[in-house]
Amino acid sequence: MRIVLFILTFTTLIFAQSVTVEIEELPTKSIQQSTPIPKLLMIDNFEDGDLVKFREWWNFDKIFMKTVNNEDSETLFIENISLEISGASNNWYAGGIGTYLNEDASYFSTLKLVIFSPKMNSGAIRIELYDDDNNNKIVDIDKATNTPSKDDIFIYDINITWEGWKVVSIPLSDFVDFNPEIGDNTWNPNKNYGSSGLVQMQLVILSSKFKSETINFKIDTIKFN
Repeated sequence: MRIVLFILTFTTLIFAQSVTVEIEELPTKSIQQSTPIPKLLMIDNFEDGDLVKFREWWNFDKIFMKTVNNEDSETLFIENISLEISGASNNWYAGGIGTYLNEDASYFSTLKLVIFSPKMNSGAIRIELYDDDNNNKIVDIDKATNTPSKDDIFIYDINITWEGWKVVSIPLSDFVDFNPEIGDNTWNPNKNYGSSGLVQMQLVILSSKFKSETINFKIDTIKFN
């Protein structure tokens, strides 16, 4: 920082004296610290073959999950290991999987999933994104309704109606506020004021065509861009 010298001369009734004072120059521009904007937020690519270490995943109701090796000949853009999801639906619903995240997702505009379907109509996924609105880093559950009582849930439905691998890119602007009477009804998954941002993700697994059907598919990657 530059130092500027000012010469101040003053005279009193008793004596006159020159005084030299050193004053730091005030900055003319505000000092800003730039933070690199991340290019992606990896939710999981399952390459470690573990469902606890990187992200701790849980499953519920009639859905089972495990990591499996991909076949070398399947396609070029997938990696070595995927998450296999299987189960059976009753009245359209089968169960689901989920993980706590506590991540700042405010930098991103797209959610991408790489999904393998062994046949047409192998299931459906309701993606649920939980936005921490009361800044306590947990999902508050109303015991009477067994639903979140403070935080927003934004959802998007994918019907798996193809065969083979597919990259599904979803603009976050396409997600819908699932509980408009709760939270601030705004997608703001940042870490301001003690918020944990995107606190949780769940994938609710549903039927794709019939009320009761066998469900089976694989997910290779889940990430935000």
